[in-house]
Amino acid sequence: MDIDFYKKWACQKMIESSQSNIWEGHWACAVIALTKLLEEKLVPVLLEDSIRKNLAKIVDEHANEEQYRVNKEYEDFSAQMTRLLVQNNHACHALGHDVIYTFYLLSMLSRSDIPATAELFDAMGKIVRGFAASGPGFVTVNGENIVIDPDGIPNTGGKLTLTPETVLDLLHNFQRPLQMEKGDMQLGHILTHGHAIVEMKQAYRQYVYDNLDPAFYARINLLAYANTLEEKPVESNMAVTETELNPLEPSYWEQALFESRHGHYYKYAYSYLRLFRMAGRNPSDFRVFQRIL
Repeated sequence: MDIDFYKKWACQKMIESSQSNIWEGHWACAVIALTKLLEEKLVPVLLEDSIRKNLAKIVDEHANEEQYRVNKEYEDFSAQMTRLLVQNNHACHALGHDVIYTFYLLSMLSRSDIPATAELFDAMGKIVRGFAASGPGFVTVNGENIVIDPDGIPNTGGKLTLTPETVLDLLHNFQRPLQMEKGDMQLGHILTHGHAIVEMKQAYRQYVYDNLDPAFYARINLLAYANTLEEKPVESNMAVTETELNPLEPSYWEQALFESRHGHYYKYAYSYLRLFRMAGRNPSDFRVFQRIL
């Protein structure tokens, strides 16, 4: 299949997930992430066949009911979507998925000839509103998944200017017990949420400046508070595994083909490698990255 097939598939998956289960949009994001890894040449050419195998598996196992109807383009799609996000910018919407989904879709559409239709816009509006209604999402504390109201906890006051460098540094340095991270994969959402905001700021400066940051700060504050509730102490240095799953190596994509963790192997690899390129850095040690898988 050519890349445009997968892009249209992702558009249709967003539409169908808005009609049934908004979390199914994860697979649209996963497909977009894989196409971007190929198009932006973020991985060695020798991995292209492995990535295409993962793409084929996704569309086979999570098939759409219909094909994307490429009809009249919805005018001003990008501007309308960014305005919709900013309207709810202070709320911590289910790990930032409202921003993440929107970023993936807009980023893909901006580099293709595939039109964004009125049906797609209506679907994305429904998804964004669905995340707004879903609350902040759960966090793992003492082995249980609980919901913490981000407005009902002490404010640490910790804020940073979101750039590729600061998002990467935060991911690498944020202290979190391994058992908590294995329960909810929050650090991976810090990565994808932060990446989405950074890219949105660059692409849509007239609508997005610092007005998507508050929800990100709320998430960091919530995780810092959750650490204080954990009975096992937070270690000074996050424990990492001895082995290394590296998205620049074939073994990573072989593992993803077996278990992609709801598509997180794909989105996390894309955000991580993309942020390193934006920051002008070269990733060298993937053991810290692996703790988010």
